[in-house]
Amino acid sequence: MYIYNITFNVEKSIEKEWLDYIKKQFIPKMLNSGLLKSSLTSKIMVDEAQGNSYSIQFAADNQADLKQFIDKELYPILNELHLKFSPKMVYFATELDVIDRQGK
Repeated sequence: MYIYNITFNVEKSIEKEWLDYIKKQFIPKMLNSGLLKSSLTSKIMVDEAQGNSYSIQFAADNQADLKQFIDKELYPILNELHLKFSPKMVYFATELDVIDRQGK
């Protein structure tokens, strides 16, 4: 399994609007191609004066699906998000190769 993790820092003044957009528009668009199988959204448990941080992880079955998604689907979706919320939101992405998973 491969994970595409996006970590966001969001200013408090737009946090509610941003979260609503993430849940109702961003995540469905990311999953729409079928190349990404699921998502997990988490709030990072750190007190920050200016805003809060979130991690959204998208799972792909294999590296080829993840690469295809990144090459053909990702950038218009991220660009729309960036145009809507920048400069009050910043993000970076990380690709992860899951080497072990235990438990339920």
